[in-house]
Amino acid sequence: LGKGMNASVRALALSGCELYAGGYFTTAGGVSARYIAKWNGTEWSPLDSGVNSYVYALAASGSDLYAGGTFRTAGGASANYIAKWNGSQWLGLGAGMNGAVLALALLDGEVCAGGSFTTAGGESAKYIAKWNGTTWSPLGTGVNSSVRALAVSGSVLYAGGHFTAAGEVPAQYIARWQSGAWSALGTGMNGVVHGLAAWSIYLYAGGEFSTAGG
Repeated sequence: LGKGMNASVRALALSGCELYAGGYFTTAGGVSARYIAKWNGTEWSPLDSGVNSYVYALAASGSDLYAGGTFRTAGGASANYIAKWNGSQWLGLGAGMNGAVLALALLDGEVCAGGSFTTAGGESAKYIAKWNGTTWSPLGTGVNSSVRALAVSGSVLYAGGHFTAAGEVPAQYIARWQSGAWSALGTGMNGVVHGLAAWSIYLYAGGEFSTAGG
């Protein structure tokens, strides 16, 4: 698209007719755009002054864009690993996290974030948490290692990553959050899940595994 970026893109999100990209780049279409940019169908443009480090995850909800990564500021303001772009300015989401946000998804109007963090908003939240617009809260007792992918189908959230337990349940690299509880998806995988997508009744997973469900 246009002249593209000067380094890799790690995340994409659509909002209406606009495409947002995040990653390792610092220019888009030949103009300065620190780690995040918008394509309007004709040209790239920055989102204010961008963020101060890599973007790994994006999610759009109406006119709001959520970004997660390894950054600590967005638009020059404090934003610990996650921030919201409201179309004109960057806003932090409370106190943010204590580690990188690697995956984002929207569930029942709330923003779910997964990554390598163990606190969200200053409270314990092991590798996964949700934001209701005001405060962060954990999803049960979370999982036992980092989350790399999230997907939503209806009111069900799926998570994939490096973990082998979700809540108190053994869950090999993939799990489901539904009605306030974690559950396994069969016997899971034999390796890390890096990507998830949900469509209709189907869930698709990709990663480092060579067997699924045994």
